[in-house]
This record gives sequence, C-alpha cells and structure tokens, in this order.
Amino acid sequence: MKAVAIILASGEARRMAHPKALILHEGDKSFLQSLASTFGKASCQVLGVVGKDAEAVREQHPGLDLVESEQWRDSQMASVKVGLDAALEAGADVVLLHPVDMPALRATTVKSLLKLMGDAEEALRPEFEGAAGWPVMMSRASAERLRAADGDQLEAVLKGMKVRRVPMKDPGVIVNINGPETYERLFGSEPKLAPPPKRRGSGKRGPGLTTVADIGGGSSSVPMAAASDD
Repeated sequence: MKAVAIILASGEARRMAHPKALILHEGDKSFLQSLASTFGKASCQVLGVVGKDAEAVREQHPGLDLVESEQWRDSQMASVKVGLDAALEAGADVVLLHPVDMPALRATTVKSLLKLMGDAEEALRPEFEGAAGWPVMMSRASAERLRAADGDQLEAVLKGMKVRRVPMKDPGVIVNINGPETYERLFGSEPKLAPPPKRRGSGKRGPGLTTVADIGGGSSSVPMAAASDD
C-alpha cells in the first residue's frame, strides 16, 4: 500500500511574520521539515503544496518534493486539488492531507491511522477529546471524489463526504499554530525562521523551545482550528 502525505503550505500566512513552512519548530527544523520527517517515519511519500513564497520554500527544503499551486489565491481547494493530482499521478493507494501549521503530529498516530485504513473505501479523520483533527486519510477512491468535488474550502467539502472519526491520544492532531500569539505561548518567543539547510543536522532542540508534541492536557489547553488557508 503506497501512502502519499500532502502537506498544504500554499497560503499567505497573513497573521505570521514569516511563511509558515519556514518557521522554526524544533531541532532547527522548519514546520514543513518537521512534518516531512514525521510522515517519512510512518513510511509515507511526502509531497508539499506551495504557492505564496514558493521560491523561498524550495530554497529552504531542497530535498523535498514540492508542487506549486498557481491558483493559491483563488481558493483553498484549488491548492488541495494540485496536491491530489500529484499524489494520484504518483500511484497513491492512500492519500493524507495535513496543514503545514500543525507540526506537532506524532508519527505513531500516522502509523495507527494507516493500520486502521487497510483496504477501506472511506476516509478517516483523527480526533482528540471529541475535536476533529488532522491528517485526513483517504482511500484512492475517496481522494478522487474529493478532487472532483465542488467548493472552495476543504472543511466544507469534507462535510459532504463519508469520513469516519477515530479517537486518538495525540493532542498534536488538533494543535494549530496559526498566529504569533499561539507560537509565543507554546514556544516562549516570537515566531522565527528556521536556519538555512547547511546549519541543520545537529538533532538538538533550540534553546528555550518546548515542542507542542510534548504538551498534554485537555483540548481546552491547546488551540484548535481547521486547515488554515492563510
């Protein structure tokens, strides 16, 4: 079973000082690189969808497979469909959709979802304490239906599809770092850019950073949001 994870990173990031794909997460990794590592550990092929600041994202992530959404300004679904086209063309049996501003996802969660998926024709979505999370995992047939669907916003389109919710013990499925206030509350500093690729590889966490993957507690203690298109 070939699983392709699509990381949605084409938006404008209006509330952040930097493109979300480039923001420092942990261990000198950007949000995008952290997620690519997470999905890679779960044996997924990783595909990023870029739009705004595409050139800068490519320069920062030379080893990642990135496709550009030329219609990123038009709608969120326009970028989603660019990713779906690439994933299906790559021969995906299972497709995962995940926003770039939710980098706290655990690889074990992705592995658990893949085991549950099996040969099912439906879509799966994790939840934490009753709140819907990410990634959304789809069979190839479900991905093709999503690609053919009408609508501008992913959440609205998903409501018209058969999606089974799966409880998970991972708060990272709902933690959305979509604004500077959230970043500062979780990491203790203003949003900052991840260092250039040549400075990576130490595997050490940056000083003062606490990853949201380490945060426990109930849903009231962590920010939740749908897939952001900014």
